[in-house]
Parts: sequence; C-alpha cells; structure tokens
Amino acid sequence: MTPETGFDAPLQFYAENPVAVLERLRAGEIDYMGAADDRLTDLHLLAAIKSGLLDEWAAAFPDPRWAPQIPIRVLLAAAVAGAFAGEYALCQAGPALHSPAVLAELGYNVAWLAPGQGLSQRGTQDKALFQSDTLRKLLQQIEAADRAAGQRPGQSLIDWFNQSVGPAFLRAAGGGTGAWILDCTKLLVNLANANYEGSAVSQDEDGTPIRGYKLALLSALVEEERLITRIGWDNVRESDHPVARPLLGGETLLSRGDTVLHDRGLIDGATISCLKRDLEVDVVFGLKRNMLAARLAVAQAVCRPASHWRPHPTRSGQEILRVDNIGEPWEELTVPINGCVVRQPDDKEADGYQYWVFASTNRERTAAGIVLDYGSRSECEEDHRQVKGPNWEMDEFTSTRLVEILFHVVVVLIAYNLHQWYGATTAGQQWAGKTKRARQRAVRRQQIAWLVLLAGPYYAVLEELTVVGELLEIEGAAKERLRATIQRLKIARQLGK
Repeated sequence: MTPETGFDAPLQFYAENPVAVLERLRAGEIDYMGAADDRLTDLHLLAAIKSGLLDEWAAAFPDPRWAPQIPIRVLLAAAVAGAFAGEYALCQAGPALHSPAVLAELGYNVAWLAPGQGLSQRGTQDKALFQSDTLRKLLQQIEAADRAAGQRPGQSLIDWFNQSVGPAFLRAAGGGTGAWILDCTKLLVNLANANYEGSAVSQDEDGTPIRGYKLALLSALVEEERLITRIGWDNVRESDHPVARPLLGGETLLSRGDTVLHDRGLIDGATISCLKRDLEVDVVFGLKRNMLAARLAVAQAVCRPASHWRPHPTRSGQEILRVDNIGEPWEELTVPINGCVVRQPDDKEADGYQYWVFASTNRERTAAGIVLDYGSRSECEEDHRQVKGPNWEMDEFTSTRLVEILFHVVVVLIAYNLHQWYGATTAGQQWAGKTKRARQRAVRRQQIAWLVLLAGPYYAVLEELTVVGELLEIEGAAKERLRATIQRLKIARQLGK
C-alpha cells in the first residue's frame, strides 16, 4: 500500500531498496545522485518516519488550516531537521528539509528543489520545498484559534505535546523504567526588551534581575536516556509549584509502583502525600537545610555510633546513614518518610561535618537505595545544561511572539526526544549515551562519504567508495545512459544556483 503524502498531486513515493538501486545503477538507469550532506539528521528523521512517529505527531497536530497545500508532516519534518541543524528561524525551515533520502521517504521528488518550484502553488524562489513564511502563517492561525478559545497563544502546542507527542515517544520506547523526574528550568531573554510576549521580570537566586519564562518538565527515565513526556509553561516570576504540579495530575502517565524524583524547589507535602496515598507512587526528594524534617534527621544521625555509618555508594569521602520517620514535624505531609543523611568532613563546621538529607516515601529503601534513586537527577541537571547550551539552544529565540517561542521550544524538545529515543533503538545503539555534538564528531571521524541515489521507485544511501566501485565496472550502453544522466544532473545543478 502506497503511503499517503498528504499532498494532492502526481507524486512518486520512493522505497528504500539498496539492492534494486545498485541493479539499476549497473544498467545505467539512475535518476539522481547527490551527497548525503547531514548523515546524522537523516538517520534520526528517517527513524521517526519509518517508525510511524512522525505520522502520529502529524495526525494530532492542532492544524487550523482547511485543505492545506503543504501537509503538516512535511512542516514538522522540516522544523525538526532545522533543530538538528541549529537553524531555528522559521524562515529556515524550508531549506532545512533538503535531504534527498528524507524527502524520498516522505514521498516527494527531489527535482522540486529548484527555484520557482516547490509544494505551494506559488512556488518558491529559494532552493527549498516551501516558502519561508509558510510556518509563520500557520502559527498565526494557531495563535488566533487559541485566543478565540480564551487561552494563551500557543497553548494548543503545549497540549499537543502533552497529549500526543510525549506519550508517543514513551510508547515507541516500550515504556520507561518506572522512574520519573519532575523539575523546572528558566528560559531567559533580554532584560531590557519588554516585547517578549508573556514574559515577566523577576530575580534570580542571587538577586540579579531577569526576564523570561519558566518551563516545567516531566521526564521518564528509559534505560540510559530520558524522554520528556509533559511540559508546563508560565512566566519566570511564577513559582515552580503551580507550573510543575499539574504535570502529575489529570490523565497521568504514572503507574502504581513508580517513583518520582523531586527537585528541592518542588517540595510540597500535600502533593507528596497524594502521590503516595492515592496513586501508590513513591517520591524521592532532597530536603532543604532549614526544614524541621531535615534538622530532625541530622539530630538523630549524629547520635548514632560511628560504626553505623556506611561509605557513600558513588562518592568518595562521604558517608551515609538511614534514619526513619523524619516527617512528623511536617504538618502538610500525611504519609511516613525515611531519610538518608549524607555527611562529609568539613573543618569549617562545628562538629567537623557538612550534612545533606534525602528522603523517600518508600520505607523499604536502604540509605544507599535512597541516594542512588536521587542520584538519577544529576543526569537531569546535565540535560538542562545541554538543552539550553550550544547542543540544542532551546533558549535562543528569533521572535518575541509567544506562539513562535513556544513552537521553537516544543520543536527542540521533539528533536531532543528523537535524539534520546534513537539512541535506545537497535539501529542507533552505537550512539547511546552520546550528546548530539558527540554524535556529530563521531560521524565526522568515520571519514565516510555517503551518496543518495534515486532509481525508479527506489532510493538508497550508499558509501561513496561502494558507488565508485560500481561505476568503474559499467560499460557499453549502460555507460552511455549513465553519462547522459550525469550531464542532465550537472545542467540542473547549474540552473539551480
């Protein structure tokens, strides 16, 4: 059955078939040959297309257009390709989708990548599949629909991610480990620019004035990676609780026996009690030093003999000790918790130690179990640094309109999830645990040039030396046919400049 392209025109769908392509190459019957410019992006996007993930996202996307010329699956593929390539301006989405292999899998002919052609009836003057303002116009329609529904511009994009994209990734990964991370991060913008829609001015932890937004994330741990499944959004002035707490409610993805790893800034006795009591979901969290529960835990721990302390399972020079029932001074907490006190020698402290306290509603966990559970959060902190850093640049906005800001954030998170999910697949296991930048370096170090070949209804991505070897063997009429094809491609390339 030929897949639907979503575009009403005589298009040819290309199936990946290296054997058939090589057979036609030997006969001199190829239609196109070109470099696979971004092998890493191609691998991830092709996996999303072939797995059905892209079609699932597209089917649920809040597209307000009536009989669109350009299907949303193409626009989404272009946007994700741009996120991988570091091209975040909406005007770069069309040029970002240039890979012949990806276009073939989407069902489009790469011959359309020439000025004056493209998917829209007006064509495009750029070497791109669609005009540069196509996505911007779509987002303007989404903004209008959201405002008409009485919600913030771009809220439907957040709902789409939470209800469809995040759960789709989790299903594709076969479910998580049962451990979840709930946290918040700030996305800051120019303090002096009040035009950033929906932004607010607040103070950072050190008292420095800041402007921007607050993003809450609920992530599922999947093998060695994490997948972001739900997000919350507000201005940076809002506290973490109202932004993050709704991610645990409603049609929750959490199941009985799961564990939520809380940041210290999200400690809330009522929420912890509800998760444990009503959902039978355990919570692991760090306690603030000034909390009565933390002070009670330390007071109990210092009274224990030195022989009761055990080495920290992962940190040299630290010791741990479990203390039970430390939640009694906490009025909002209605479920029992145990704590793990961690100490480290410190000459500046009165008793010669510095203390930290971590707590868990799972009464069966040992001290080592509690700190190992909470230690999974350290991966989250590093992920935040990478997502907002040069790897993904989630906080690099090219517009001050909220709907465009939210689209950028959502697309980067989709690309990040795709990066994480692909590393856990059989095809992508060589990339597991590596950042995007590390994967790009690994591809470059391979020093392998890849070529895309189209022949009849088939395409293949082949190593350059494999193709060269086949070309050297071609003789007779097949060689003349191939010569004519190459001359045609050279002329087309010159006209496209």
